[in-house]
Amino acid sequence: MSLLIGISLLLTLATAILAHLFAAGMRRAGLGQQIRKYGPNIHEKKSGTPTMGGIVILLVWVASALAIHYWWQPLSWKGLFVVVAGFSLGLIGLADDLLSLWNSRSLGLSAGQKVVLTTAVSLILFFSFPQILHVPVQVPFSHITLSLSPLFSFFLLWGAFMATANSMNLTDGLDGLATGVSILILCGYLIFSLDGEFYWTIIPLLGILAGFLWVNAYPAQLFLGDVGAFALGGVVAAIALVSGTALILPLLAGLLVVESGSVILQVAYFKLTGRRIFKVSPFHHHFEHTTGINYAYLLPKLEWAEPKITIRLWILQVLFVGLAIIAARIY
Repeated sequence: MSLLIGISLLLTLATAILAHLFAAGMRRAGLGQQIRKYGPNIHEKKSGTPTMGGIVILLVWVASALAIHYWWQPLSWKGLFVVVAGFSLGLIGLADDLLSLWNSRSLGLSAGQKVVLTTAVSLILFFSFPQILHVPVQVPFSHITLSLSPLFSFFLLWGAFMATANSMNLTDGLDGLATGVSILILCGYLIFSLDGEFYWTIIPLLGILAGFLWVNAYPAQLFLGDVGAFALGGVVAAIALVSGTALILPLLAGLLVVESGSVILQVAYFKLTGRRIFKVSPFHHHFEHTTGINYAYLLPKLEWAEPKITIRLWILQVLFVGLAIIAARIY
């Protein structure tokens, strides 16, 4: 364990340095985040901030996983599944980012294209790792486990990747928010995995995310980008699948559910009534200072500083992790 912690500390330092250099290179190249023009003015000041920082996270993590596998700890099929899933979903996010930069606008892949590509990755993973069929699925708040048929196993896998990757992408809207939430979710998984099954996969990633948070915290010098959000969503979903906690995942990643749920509620309520629930969705935008609001919304008007919003949502995510620990009944 001391060796693993030492490696992770070195990865923290290395990631912080590499992320800083990557951001500097992006600035020199004039490549930065495109802000969508969709009404209220929120993040115009962030336009041009270097993005696609998830590339640094992904490359450092995959390289460290291969090095650890070669020199210290053999990579089990579960660990390999998590690494391949994170890398594959990250490639989808990378394609989205590159299209956005190429077109000089905030829209990259269409929703349909993301569904098709995520489905393709899900099929490849499902047939490449048949062991996933034999992982019992734990029922929350009980000691009951389920053995699913191949068909239901696939839809559980597909749904986990689709929902988590896109929800992480929606959550990545404030400096450091998605990075911090990912750290908290992974810490929850460490508690679930008391046998040490995922220590060599998760702890190095925690070190890498801590290093990235150094440049991603407010005011961010580098954004995750879709490549980072999709990769982290894929990692979170993959760990849930191979640990049999996919049904507990909505609790463990509760903030992701709140963020994506707020978008669904906002759209549905607007289509039904022509009115809005939130000032702006996803959920975290409701609490930001905005201009250009010329419509009514149901929730009270709140305007907090961005760091305060991020920290309070981290605290909310801590509560979800605690609830998931209770639901897992590990004690």
